[in-house]
Amino acid sequence: MRRYRFLALLLATLVVGTAHAQEVVSDQLIYNRVTGFMETNGHNEEYIVTPSKNIQRVRFEHDIRLSYGAPGLISMGLLDRLSFGCGCDIGPQDLPSQIQNLRRYDGPTYMLANIGLSYSKQLRPWFALGAKGTFAATWQNTYDTFTNEKLYDNNCYLTSIMLESRFSWLRREKVELYSSIALGIVARIERMNGGIAPIFDTTLFGFSFGRALYGFVEIGGGIGGSARVGIGYRFNGKK
Repeated sequence: MRRYRFLALLLATLVVGTAHAQEVVSDQLIYNRVTGFMETNGHNEEYIVTPSKNIQRVRFEHDIRLSYGAPGLISMGLLDRLSFGCGCDIGPQDLPSQIQNLRRYDGPTYMLANIGLSYSKQLRPWFALGAKGTFAATWQNTYDTFTNEKLYDNNCYLTSIMLESRFSWLRREKVELYSSIALGIVARIERMNGGIAPIFDTTLFGFSFGRALYGFVEIGGGIGGSARVGIGYRFNGKK
């Protein structure tokens, strides 16, 4: 009799445990969570989880940017035509030129700081390659001291073209943090001198906000200036 009682008790325990397990598995809330659906107002809607990590896909292939940068050391140095001589060695032989200098004076200087235009193609989610151009200029006239007649201008123009690589080290749906480096040549055009020289530009820290149409702020150095702001547009080519 004890053996039969033990078997009956064991059988009852298994039946109750199995029924409880079936109740848990068939629970609608747990089922919906497991299958990725959530019931709302009697309708099943797909539950989409937004990723919080860096986006690992190329959303837009092409990127065009227009920027304006505050003058930096390099652009100011190329635009500045001032001499660093102290004039301490002026002797009698230099008096004619000094007297000639007194017969003219320079007017006010106007500056257009660094305007930048760039295009890049997103080759990887974290890497883009493209081209960048900048333009800056100063305008100044020299006048006759006695007649105030314009004698000539001292205008200076800087234009550069570079290849640029941009590296994104944090990407979200609307926010991107990045750095970049560009190498190329700059042409300096003025009345007395001019020429072509190698040049660089770098973005130490860049921040953009937006999707297709976005704005950005950059801190950097080189021909593009020290601080830049601008707008950009991302798009995909026709398939």
